[in-house]
Amino acid sequence: MAHVHEGIELADASGFVAVGETSGETNFGAICVTRVNAEGAKVWTKTIGTKKGTGHAVVEQGSNLIVGGGIFKDGRMQATLQALDTATGSVSWSTVVDHTGFGAIRGVVVDGDFLVATGYIDNNEPGFLFIADGDNAKAIAWKFDLQGTLVATQLLGVGGMSQGAKIRVDKTHGGYVVVGSLWGDNDNQQCALVKLDSNLAVEWSKDYGLSSGQNQCFDMVVDSSGNYYLGGHTTAGVTNWDFLGLKIDGNTKEQLWRKTYGQPRGFDARYIHDELWGVALDTQENFLMLGGSGDEYSYSATLNGWSSDVWVSYLIVVKPDGTKDFEGIFGKKGGNEAGEYLAVTSTGDIMIFTDSDTTPGFGFLKITKDA
Repeated sequence: MAHVHEGIELADASGFVAVGETSGETNFGAICVTRVNAEGAKVWTKTIGTKKGTGHAVVEQGSNLIVGGGIFKDGRMQATLQALDTATGSVSWSTVVDHTGFGAIRGVVVDGDFLVATGYIDNNEPGFLFIADGDNAKAIAWKFDLQGTLVATQLLGVGGMSQGAKIRVDKTHGGYVVVGSLWGDNDNQQCALVKLDSNLAVEWSKDYGLSSGQNQCFDMVVDSSGNYYLGGHTTAGVTNWDFLGLKIDGNTKEQLWRKTYGQPRGFDARYIHDELWGVALDTQENFLMLGGSGDEYSYSATLNGWSSDVWVSYLIVVKPDGTKDFEGIFGKKGGNEAGEYLAVTSTGDIMIFTDSDTTPGFGFLKITKDA
């Protein structure tokens, strides 16, 4: 068994790659990377490490796949980049960052001659975490050359922000943007956005979200005009955890709109979690929001052939003005297919990477644009 966290389509459209970690009882927490071809048949799977580690991010660079995560070494989980040969899955090079506490890379991008990453250090526990929330955990950014040599490090220094969840190149304003969650007043969480210049110096930071509940952000994208779309989930203004989408003006830093979505199968909202983990933009710059919907309580109900206990992939498509364009669920009524991440393909279709118990390893669920 394995738990997926991110995935991509290969640049030549020959297939897809997903990354996460093993979750079997005898081998919990090895970084796991799987490549499949365009029809979904497995090409190779690679595991790295043995325990208490995690894989969070993957990008393609030349003939390599660059995988970011955490690997257990010298008694602690340390942030790591692993370069794998795309054709074979063999390790081309490996970098482990020396830092205090437990840490991991959660997001990585390619920017010219550099790999730029975000994540956390100084946490109090290893392995996969939804949010590194130890008392001393610190959000951080790193810059590496294309051979994995560390060239710059920057603590983000935003109060209450314990990790960077994802990092994106900002082509309009220059530099990078990092998204995450922070703890504010009364232990309420807010969505945090941090702007870095090309040398990783912090230019500005701002938080977003209603103070009436928790607001957690896990992914973001930047459109062609330099606006920021943030995705996560919230308890503010809703009955239980629901999808949260925000559009932020890249020039004024002001929120343009806020949207929440949940309970797509019509169950009692008090018992359903709708958890958003991945976002994307399609070619029309519509905002795609992807996650899972299911029941995490003793409550159990059946409606239209679905059991609330079975998790599904839940997809929302929102137009740039905030109007909902599409809402749908995907999966199997006989087993969990919770959506964890997505990629818009070169043909405009969508690959959903799922936490699946109906297929061994990672789940790959492809949907066509007009289906």
